[in-house]
Formats: sequence, C-alpha cells, structure tokens
Amino acid sequence: MNPVVTVLATQRLTQLVVEDEITAPIRDGIVTWSNRYREGSWQDRLGYLVTCPACTSVWAGAALLAAAHHPVGRLLARVLAASGAALLVEAVIGRLER
Repeated sequence: MNPVVTVLATQRLTQLVVEDEITAPIRDGIVTWSNRYREGSWQDRLGYLVTCPACTSVWAGAALLAAAHHPVGRLLARVLAASGAALLVEAVIGRLER
C-alpha cells in the first residue's frame, strides 16, 4: 500500500474511532463498560484505547496494513485516505481564511 494512503487512512480511522460523533455511542458504551473493571485490567485498557489517539493509531495502522492483503481492505483504505485528505484540505483552507 502507498505510504501516503496508509498515513491518511490511519489518521482518518483513528479520528473515526476516537473523536467522531457517529461512533460516540459505541465509544461511550465501551468506556462506560470498561469503568466497571479495576484500573489496569484489559477491560480498563480497552476503554482507554478508544479515547487515546496515539494508542488507537497503532492498532488502526496495523489493521489497515493487514487489510491491504484483500481487495475490500484496499478499497476501505483508499476511502479512508480520501476522507482524511478532504478533512486536511478543509483544515488548511480554514486556517488560510483566518
């Protein structure tokens, strides 16, 4: 997979898991569930994972690289990369307009 596609897709997938409103119900459910377990347990760590961009990006990148071995995975990576690029362009334009 092209490194630029990999980076953009990883960034977008990370943002989708950690920040986007559409995944908030799932993320909030995981965090609520994980809070019932002792600190440091794998359940607690999972709750942390879905709120930590640095942590999530490692697993998102690994998942995308693994998925690259399948046509659907390559398509998904390209879609995520296109979305990530569009958001990056939007952010740059927003800063230029200030």
